[in-house]
Amino acid sequence: MKNIFSRLKLNVLSLALLLTYAFNVKAQIIANTEIKYYRSIFTEENGKIKSIGNTDFEYYKSIFPEENGKIKSIGDKKFEYYKSIFPEENGKIKSVGDKKIEYFRSIFPEENGKVKSIGDMPIEYYRSIFPEEDGKIKSIGNVTIEYYRSIFPEENGKIKSIGGAQIEYYRSIFPEENGKLKSITGKTGSDFDFSPTELYYFILNANLK
Repeated sequence: MKNIFSRLKLNVLSLALLLTYAFNVKAQIIANTEIKYYRSIFTEENGKIKSIGNTDFEYYKSIFPEENGKIKSIGDKKFEYYKSIFPEENGKIKSVGDKKIEYFRSIFPEENGKVKSIGDMPIEYYRSIFPEEDGKIKSIGNVTIEYYRSIFPEENGKIKSIGGAQIEYYRSIFPEENGKLKSITGKTGSDFDFSPTELYYFILNANLK
């Protein structure tokens, strides 16, 4: 049930909840994962998720556009957003609970505006001559990420390994599976509580930003 709840959150809240996972803000294990939505006169929350199981969601109703309509809290975890003169961070998540998020203000486009650290966990990005990895996450904390540089388009540029965890993709005559994730095996060796699958989807999502 915990895995089902995790996948729901990954799908519906994208980076916000992925960041939440990165700080080890784990939702409680609940028997009921029913999703409810706001029916509200306030446009900032109307139609958005109100609760998943026993976990409630709140949204900012604010005069500040940097936070208005964005997630204010998930359960007891509060979200804050930057109100900044720097476009690299303005309007982005500043903190979740007691974990602060920082962003690169850099001359290098491969990292500029991207997440620099989550709490005390640093994140680095590739500055590379290889397009398969350039600008993508290089490391999270003590875990190094590698990408395929391959003659096979089904895997080229995709995540190859996360620390000690190896990732494979289908090379298949069937389009329904060709190029899709086949397996994640092994352990990342990370010093934080994050499964290989959770970390895979965090990296996948972050690399799209």
